[in-house]
Amino acid sequence: MRRLISINTWKSHRFNPLLPTRHQAAFLSHHSATMGAFSEFLAQTKQQFLKDLDEKNAERWTVVMGNEAGDLDSLASSLGYSYLASKLKNSPTVALVQTPRTDLYLRAENLHALSLANLDPSNSDLLCIDDIPLSHPLNSSFSKFVLVDHNTLLAPFRGSGKVVGILDHHADDKTHPDAEFREIEPVGSCASLVAKHFQNEWTPEADVPHEVATLLLTAITIDTGGLKPDDKGTPTDVDAARFLFAVSTLGQGNSFDGAASLKSLAKDLHDQKADVSHLNTRDLLRRDYKELTFGGLQVGLSTVPVGLKVWTEREDFKKTEFFESLEDYMAARKLNVLGVLTTYKSAKMHEKRRELLFITDKDTVPKEVENRLFEGLDADKTLELEATDKLGKPRHPKHTRVWNQGNTKATRKYVAPLVKTLVEGQTQENKI
Repeated sequence: MRRLISINTWKSHRFNPLLPTRHQAAFLSHHSATMGAFSEFLAQTKQQFLKDLDEKNAERWTVVMGNEAGDLDSLASSLGYSYLASKLKNSPTVALVQTPRTDLYLRAENLHALSLANLDPSNSDLLCIDDIPLSHPLNSSFSKFVLVDHNTLLAPFRGSGKVVGILDHHADDKTHPDAEFREIEPVGSCASLVAKHFQNEWTPEADVPHEVATLLLTAITIDTGGLKPDDKGTPTDVDAARFLFAVSTLGQGNSFDGAASLKSLAKDLHDQKADVSHLNTRDLLRRDYKELTFGGLQVGLSTVPVGLKVWTEREDFKKTEFFESLEDYMAARKLNVLGVLTTYKSAKMHEKRRELLFITDKDTVPKEVENRLFEGLDADKTLELEATDKLGKPRHPKHTRVWNQGNTKATRKYVAPLVKTLVEGQTQENKI
């Protein structure tokens, strides 16, 4: 069984993740047989960061984190960035995972990708959001942040700290203009931007573990459908995948052949992501969830990898009970609006399908805002929505709309800015 280095042990063997001494190397050598170099690095930086945080001596650290949805792109980008920044740019950087440790099971594809990167099966080498002591919030003057897979610092971290860098592929919120770098590009995967950011320093002499590239490659694979030409991959994603494949555990002795090289990996990741049979409705809503404030209203957006019909039948719900579950979720989160974005494949033809369901709180959402939201979504030409009664119009609440979505390429990256403009009464300029 893998052993973890205790905080007391670290007090007597102070560890610098950038410049390990001969004695420190000897102290850690017995772990190398069971821990990959990438996993070992993450465990070490986690322990030292928490120690420095406890001793109010964390000024040297940069915290890199993905968005609160905690998808594979956010996870891989933050973990990969932490290693590469620390080792290639001599900048001590710790990755903070936005998912609580107890919720990591919600994303089987993430756990599969972590296993491919030879990380600890118990996930104890990850620094999760609930590992940060409440007595040491990360919003003080010492805090330095790099944002990956989002470009606005999340509310819990806002304070006197500073955003020093951004790597992202979402719509630019135009925030943090003084960051040392703001590399925001509409690519398929943020992990591609991480690879691009470090590619010049990522030489054979740098001796980066193959597992770092493997983890970044899993994110690119799942976010671009395995680089299929008709999916979301861009030339930047292809270039990044080619580079990463060559230095990953998958590419040893193999040449890169685009989508063909990633076919097996893409299928494995998709199968893991699609298997949500172990999750109940509350789990499905929160496994890929973002919460945003638009026009003073709290809006939750959940992406769910199962169709509404199968979802409700699997849960053995009456449709009224299903909507009661949604309303309970809204109440627990104090939401004014909940949007559910389903994505799945048809049973017979295995064609990609998407649906949208929006529900508003009748007591807190003004009627004119609700009308603007529902009518604006219905009329949007990019989404290609078609209203449906598949959940039973008489059964679902009056303040609910359900649509089939014709354009299966329009994801939450498109829907979220659209909802913002509709709720706030602005003009929609976002593109997929």
